[in-house]
Parts: sequence; structure tokens; C-alpha cells
Amino acid sequence: MIKRFIIGQYRPSDSFGHRLDPRGKILFAVLVMIASLFTTAIGFYLILVAGLLVLMRLSDISFGLILQNMKPFLILVSITAVYHVLFSARDTAPLITILGFHLTEGGVYLAASFSLRVLVFIFIAFFLSLTVMPADMAEVLVNWLGPLKKLRVPVNDIALILFIAMRLIPVLAEEMDMIRKAQIVRGVDFSGGVITRARKLVYLLIPVFQSAIRRADDLALAIESRGYISGAERSSYRIFASSATDWLFFSASAAVVMALFILMG
Repeated sequence: MIKRFIIGQYRPSDSFGHRLDPRGKILFAVLVMIASLFTTAIGFYLILVAGLLVLMRLSDISFGLILQNMKPFLILVSITAVYHVLFSARDTAPLITILGFHLTEGGVYLAASFSLRVLVFIFIAFFLSLTVMPADMAEVLVNWLGPLKKLRVPVNDIALILFIAMRLIPVLAEEMDMIRKAQIVRGVDFSGGVITRARKLVYLLIPVFQSAIRRADDLALAIESRGYISGAERSSYRIFASSATDWLFFSASAAVVMALFILMG
């Protein structure tokens, strides 16, 4: 598997983060993301980023691995920062003028705040995808959405879609990397300006899109041949049980997040 793409790629280990109950980790992630949406306090985000880095280190996720896979996400963070510097809080006090353009105090603050928010979401995605198996995520979703079955919501089908999507993300990423190398061997040069490189992405996207359709067709036949029936009652292979460590982790993390939100939000 290619090393530069880890979102959706579970890495087995016997670390603290891996041993935690998936339900507690997902609830923790949801709590952090909801709290992050209702504040712009830079201190709140800085502490969350530091805490998530420590949590990932306790989960045998090295900082080197995170840095190797941050490049595409840093582009997103940069775009977020530039947008808020240029267009947000233009009525606040100017800090500095560059080429006739005023950088305002509010714009710089919002740029830092929203960029850190994006980093929090990225690290949450890293932590969950690397420490929770896709099958466990699907099982948790089925358990939580179980009452919706009475309203004829296809809960099992939704969980299956989520499971397949998470499993195929790293597979398609690896296939895209292989196609790129094959195109380079055939003489395609992916260097150049942004517009030139964007045009040459067609040489990658079309084969990857074709491969995804082929895999989806093969997967549909495999599911049908194994007797999968939409809406049928299904048993669960995994039975989740929360330990004292799980309760302590969620209670402590929830208390810290809420305290930070109240004090800094």
C-alpha cells in the first residue's frame, strides 16, 4: 500500500488507541467536531491539535507518518487561510500593507482560527481511520441507527455503503499511483504549471474512474452471489463491550473538551 495516503486505511496494532471501544472513539470525535463548529478561539484549537497529536502517538501513529501524508491537506489549509486573510473581517484594524493590500487584524485571526479547525478535523479523521476497522464503524452505525428501521430506513445498506467506501479509498489511491507511474513510463510528463498539470490529470482520472466502475460491478456480483438481501435481518459478528478504561477515556476527554469550550469559546 502506498505510504502517502492513509485516510481510510486501518493499521492494526495493540496500542492504547486501538484497544479503546470504537463507540467511545466515534462519540469523542463527534463531540470534538461539534464543539469546534461553535467557536473561533485559537487557544481552543491549539490545545485540541496538541491533544490529538498525543493521542495518535499513544496509538503508535508516528509524527513522521502524519507529516508524510499531510501535503494534500496542507493545500486545503492554505486555501482556507488565504481566503480569510483576503475576504474576512475587512472592517477591522489593518496590521500591514502588502502591495497595496491591507491585512486586517480580524482577517489574520480568522485565517488562523479556521485553518486550525480544518487541522482538527483532519487529525480526527486520521485517528479514527487508523485505529477503527471499517467493519467496526459499520457495526456501530447499524447499532446507533437501529431505531430508524421502524421507519423503513435501510440502515444495513447504509452501513454496507460506508464500509465499502472506506475499504476502496486506499485501494483506488494505490491504483491511481500505479497508473501514474505507468503513464510516466509511457512518456507522460506531469510537471509544469497548475493548469497544465490539471489537464494532464485526465490521463489519471479516466482510468481510475473506469477501474472504480469495474470494481463496483464485480463487487455487486460478489454480494449477490453470497445471498445478500437488502432489508433482511442480520446478525452481528462483533459484540462491543465497554471497559473501565473506555468510560474513563470518554468521560475525561468530554470533560476536557467542554471545559475548554466554556473557558475559551
